[in-house]
Amino acid sequence: MNNIKKHKRLIAAIVVILLAVLVEIFANRSAWGHAYDLDITDHMYISESAGQEEYQVIFSAPKGLYIQMLHVQGHFKDEEFYDIETKEINDFGKETEQKYHDCVNKLLPEYSTNINKKVTYLKMTMKKNKDAELTKVSLSNKADINLYRYFFVLLIGAMIYCTFFEKEFIKKTEWYFAVFALSFGMLIIAAAQPTCNSWDEQIHFRDSYRIASGHNVEWTEAGLNIMNRINPKCNTKEEYKLLKAYMDEHGTEVVMKETQETSGISYDKIAYIPMAVFLFIGKNLKLPFSAVFALGKFGNLLMYVIVMFWAIRLAKSRKLLLAFVAMLPTPLFLASSYTYDSVVFSFITLGCVQWSREAFFQSTKYYHTASVIGAIFMMSVGCLSKAVYIPLVLLMLLLPQFYKKNKKEKILFLIGIGVLFLVVMATFVLPVISNTVSGNIAYGGDSRGGDTSVVRQLVSMVKHPLASIRLMFGSIFQLDNFRNLGNIDSDNYFFGNLMFLNYASRGTLADKWSILLLPMLTLLVFQKEKGSSRLANCEIWKRILMWGIFLITVMLIWSAMYLSFTPVGEASIAGVQARYYLPLIYLGALLLSNSKIKVEISKYGLAKLSFIVANILQIAAVWELLLQGRLI
Repeated sequence: MNNIKKHKRLIAAIVVILLAVLVEIFANRSAWGHAYDLDITDHMYISESAGQEEYQVIFSAPKGLYIQMLHVQGHFKDEEFYDIETKEINDFGKETEQKYHDCVNKLLPEYSTNINKKVTYLKMTMKKNKDAELTKVSLSNKADINLYRYFFVLLIGAMIYCTFFEKEFIKKTEWYFAVFALSFGMLIIAAAQPTCNSWDEQIHFRDSYRIASGHNVEWTEAGLNIMNRINPKCNTKEEYKLLKAYMDEHGTEVVMKETQETSGISYDKIAYIPMAVFLFIGKNLKLPFSAVFALGKFGNLLMYVIVMFWAIRLAKSRKLLLAFVAMLPTPLFLASSYTYDSVVFSFITLGCVQWSREAFFQSTKYYHTASVIGAIFMMSVGCLSKAVYIPLVLLMLLLPQFYKKNKKEKILFLIGIGVLFLVVMATFVLPVISNTVSGNIAYGGDSRGGDTSVVRQLVSMVKHPLASIRLMFGSIFQLDNFRNLGNIDSDNYFFGNLMFLNYASRGTLADKWSILLLPMLTLLVFQKEKGSSRLANCEIWKRILMWGIFLITVMLIWSAMYLSFTPVGEASIAGVQARYYLPLIYLGALLLSNSKIKVEISKYGLAKLSFIVANILQIAAVWELLLQGRLI
């Protein structure tokens, strides 16, 4: 027993590796002695349906044939679709009918569809358009080591071991977060492939790539495909392998050059620096395009992990809540993508943590100058890309030490905070005012088109002040407008799932998962903590001001979306998404602190429970939204 305890980590590593190997062996059980690659092109003929010629391929196997995948080859000019109808034998021996829908285009030499069923009958149909020619259809069932599945199982095993058998590791919250975030983040990056998945990822990649390139930007065809978001739709591991090869092949020759006016970085692009640095490294190492693309995302992930590590480490209150939220699917997915949202979230959160330390957990007479400066700096950096969060810097005026200073020091501090607030706000407000005064009514609006204009919308709001106020408060407090994504499926999700369990274009975990999410958040928000009496018994006027700053920030979020992304004169606000509230999570949790509602539970037990739930939710998201039916 002593030897087992002494070598438990080695034993655990061996067990996890063996488990991953056994999973691969079991996953390939259908190919044991039954591997094949069957060309069924001779079963193809051309028929006519509703005046339209179409290809039809009909294949029968009366005794049943396990089909892992159907492969399609041909010459296609544009995107073409095909349908598959099958009769399948389920695990109970009953025959059922199924339908599949898939597509092809001109970029890849072969496309495929996962079937993974024992089939007695298969019929494939594709319209025979003028510029499309179907040349080959085949079926296959082969043993294949799926590295995505293999490392996914390894990661699950490793996290189970760390969570249940490393008590000291559980107690080191920030280190657990770092290991968790880096491990799952790299898996997300690998599974995402060289294509766009996150919100407006093509725009964020474009800006990061330009910064990495300096004055002269050289675009390859692969880079332009990402920037224009025209990658082919892939839904199998084989297709993604071909896509990666295509992007690497077309990621070497320069097809377009552009010259930037300056190689400097504007204030609102600072958040792209981590991604740009790693893109620069990848380009100079002459790595394949797919590797360079992934490396840029890793730069964003690394920055997120470092900043949130210190936020969690320095937090005197709601440390576990910070770690839990930072490990949830949406924040980690953003950190593993091209976006500035993760920088906004992490830097503002770290700034709020530093502020709360000084406001509620340090001496009321003296504050740490470095911490105060650090809090202001972190909040400022986080707000540069999204100025709507800048009211949070006004929290610095609530420091108790501020009121112990002499009059001169108070005035200087007040002026400094006020100037910072006005400067950042001016980056958004002044262009609007100047264009309004000059009569440039076309200024601002959604670059993707539509009847949007910041100036005309502002004029409309001024003309209808009561309607604007009613619209603003109604939209904020009804909580339903988070789901105005223009997608019927997305509009049915609970806004909490959209905030925390959302992988953008890859989908959102179903509402059933909120049965884990909501209780865990409740426990962490109302957790009883030592030394938090000042926070719970905060003066009422300070709490009112904090709520005021919180509400002003929320109103700015909605106002910005109404001005920039909503058609002029609409009686609804478009574009607001639940993830915009992530930078406000920590402040919101502090505001809910009180002396009446408290959850008493051991710190270790709560940490273990929160990590278990975080693992379950992240594993479910990676499996359902990135791997299942796509790479596995």
